[in-house]
Amino acid sequence: MVQQAHHTHLPMLFFMAWRNLWRNPIRSLLTISALAGGLVMIILYAGFLEGMNRQMQRHATENSTGHLQLQRQAFIDDRDLYATLPWPYLNALEHRFPTLHFAPRLYAAGLASSDASATGVMIQAVDPQREARVTRILDHIRQGTLNLAPATPTSAGLTRFNVIVGHQLARNMNLTIGSELILVTQAADGSIGNALFRVAAILKPLEPNFDRSGVLMSIEAFQSLMYLDNGFHELAIRLDNPDQLAQIQTTLRSHLLQIGTIQPLDALGGKPVIRNWRELNPAVADMLELSRSMMLFVGLIVVSLASMGMLNTMLMAVHERTHEFGILLAIGMQRRILLLMVLLESFFLALVSALLGSLLGSLLTGYLEDRGIDLSNYMPDGYDWAGMVFEPVMEVYLLPHHILQACLLMLVITLLTALIPAWRMVRLKPAEVMR
Repeated sequence: MVQQAHHTHLPMLFFMAWRNLWRNPIRSLLTISALAGGLVMIILYAGFLEGMNRQMQRHATENSTGHLQLQRQAFIDDRDLYATLPWPYLNALEHRFPTLHFAPRLYAAGLASSDASATGVMIQAVDPQREARVTRILDHIRQGTLNLAPATPTSAGLTRFNVIVGHQLARNMNLTIGSELILVTQAADGSIGNALFRVAAILKPLEPNFDRSGVLMSIEAFQSLMYLDNGFHELAIRLDNPDQLAQIQTTLRSHLLQIGTIQPLDALGGKPVIRNWRELNPAVADMLELSRSMMLFVGLIVVSLASMGMLNTMLMAVHERTHEFGILLAIGMQRRILLLMVLLESFFLALVSALLGSLLGSLLTGYLEDRGIDLSNYMPDGYDWAGMVFEPVMEVYLLPHHILQACLLMLVITLLTALIPAWRMVRLKPAEVMR
């Protein structure tokens, strides 16, 4: 019978709580506006963080790094020129993993000189066909055309290859499309390697270091300059399904051990090491983890501040109805029923705010998701963050669970806040209130 009475009272309590909410409509609407505005801010912030995370991950993998990289330990430690992996390793991996995409690379340091100046440079050699299947570094051409074709002889009969240079390097050395560039370096056989090159293109800013000193050439040009044709320094790997990153990394490690038994490597170069993009870019990986914690932290601050308005509303409502609550207690209404009614009023405030805030936040975030936040007028070359250069259009991406989490966060905090006026009402003494 008691449970039946409680069930009978519930619809009446819902009705009374909803009507009490609109006794002062202006105050309730202001409170709803504050809570909904806070929820909109949280949803926008979540969309901005998710877009930034996806943009950072895409830049960390697609622009230059790839999802995985294979190198020898001596090259990782000291950039040892002789710490190469034999070309049969590449053939064996391509045969064993036909669904993966591989791009071999070679590196060296050298001195570049032109008519205007001379400076130290970092030389990177790629296979254009394979590189295009792994990263988009060759797509970011600012001036000129992508042309790392075989050598073209000069009028004096000298061999000349095409190269691509970083934007800041081209500016510092006053290089333009068609400029001649002389590279001098210590070749692998101990001789002085030098050759004449032609600037075929200038890259957009991608990485600060490469932008300042990067020279990109074909593997054929590198082998001609460095006399190093027995292997490669680095193998960038792209996965069609990044969710299988850990599994593929483990499988590759075990397969490399099998290859090593067939074709052993020299001890000086160290063992082959395969690392994923998080290990290659720990600053970016840490930033992604931090951003997830920041979302909860910022959400708590915003909702807590907005809940102060709801606390004020409920305290005023309880104060104005003190006499009414005293009468209800005097005629025998249980205190827990009144407590539930006050909490229901707060719940309805939060619920209406959640519906309104999630609708407005979703519409605004959806609008920005289609267009992004265009900063090209202020930063035409993008912006440098965590050692990478990002495009000037900041992405916004919202996931459904972000809206659900933001709404639940607001409901929980507002109900906890409502316990203060509800507890004050429960402690009322009917005799003192009705005096």
